Amino acid sequence: MSPGEEKESPEKEFAGNTTLHGLNRIVIAPSGYFRVLWVVAILGSYSGFAYMFSSMIIDYFSYRTITDTKLEFAEDLTFPAVTICNMNKFDESKLKIIDFSYLSLFLYGVQLDVDAILASPGAYPDETVNSTLEDFNHSFGYYGNCYTFNADANSPLKQTIQGSGNGFVAFVDLKVNDYTESYYASGNSEVGLKLLLHDQNEPPMMDTQGIALAPGSHAFIAAKRTLYENHVPPWGVCQDLQLEYYDTYTLNGCYLECRSKHVVRNCSCRPYDLPGTAPSCDPNTMFSCVRAVLDQVTRGELECNCPVPCSMTAYSMSVSYAGWPNKLTGEYISPLWGSTGEYLELNGVMFSVYYEKLNYQKITELKAMDGGQLASNIGGMMGLFIGASLLTVLEVWEYLWQRVLGLLGKQRRPRVIEVKSPPDDMERGIRNVAFPMENTKIN
Repeated sequence: MSPGEEKESPEKEFAGNTTLHGLNRIVIAPSGYFRVLWVVAILGSYSGFAYMFSSMIIDYFSYRTITDTKLEFAEDLTFPAVTICNMNKFDESKLKIIDFSYLSLFLYGVQLDVDAILASPGAYPDETVNSTLEDFNHSFGYYGNCYTFNADANSPLKQTIQGSGNGFVAFVDLKVNDYTESYYASGNSEVGLKLLLHDQNEPPMMDTQGIALAPGSHAFIAAKRTLYENHVPPWGVCQDLQLEYYDTYTLNGCYLECRSKHVVRNCSCRPYDLPGTAPSCDPNTMFSCVRAVLDQVTRGELECNCPVPCSMTAYSMSVSYAGWPNKLTGEYISPLWGSTGEYLELNGVMFSVYYEKLNYQKITELKAMDGGQLASNIGGMMGLFIGASLLTVLEVWEYLWQRVLGLLGKQRRPRVIEVKSPPDDMERGIRNVAFPMENTKIN
């Protein structure tokens, strides 16, 4: 037997010395029975590890998420922006004859000229009265003039004491006798106030959001604040786009811009309640073109690419009502406002907005499995099933490297043959000698 054959094989040496569980038991097994038993056990363990490893890889690349919900308490909370809109676009007492003619499609559903307006009883021109309110920002919306309290995102007001009476309290005179809305002219049929709580960076969408407050009542509106932190793809679907007319990306801002762009593209003008720089649409265009385009947007025929923001603030409301005013209150304040108790019941809306508790909910979307958890799980399964670690990987690499070097050295090593001397040469002292093949010629 050659010296190479007498040396223990690298496979047997690796199996006998590696820290991988079970391999050395095959080498030192006392009998064939136990050797077969260990082979079956090792194959089962390796199969279990392969199954768990593939399951963890598939689970990781499925990009699943979990939701973490926390209730945070604070000494003070940023008060929401409060937008209110009277459910009446045009105040009758402030319209001139030319205004009635220009807006007749909105007011009556038909186009009327100045002569037709003057022919109606009691028609007379009137001057428009402009007024300013402190701490309120004016905007145009679906209901016409809207006003937002606490709209400054750079220095918002805060509520420091929880409960009703410690937030924002207001009284609004609806002036229902000046309503020009008509259901038959595609206007509103309701009387009341539309109210929405929203973040200072988010423009209000009063046509689809908010609550309605009826006259003759005091609405107690308890607000709850919720912060959302969404994950970017591929784990989530959030994306913060760059809007053209708003500094911060929000769903409302994106939808308003989308509506505006579709209308401008199809009607060459912009409705007064949508953002943009295009010229405003006249009433005829509003009825003949704008409404049809907005209906297409609502039905989904014209798409809006508005992904979920990665960070957003939402406000939910819990509303309760009480009649307002009572008898003595009406008798006391009606003379101060030059009205009567009956007028206040028909026209007055009282509301209070407040935080019931100084806490907020934070909902965060997290990875169900991140890179660290994947490595930890794989390491745990390696230790459980095959008793391996990172150092064991180094052992396997060392064995493979030595095996490769051995194969390369075997190819380069010259072949050796044995030549036996004839009997007559033994007298001359020639014994069994090994000669390299390349230096030996055989006849």
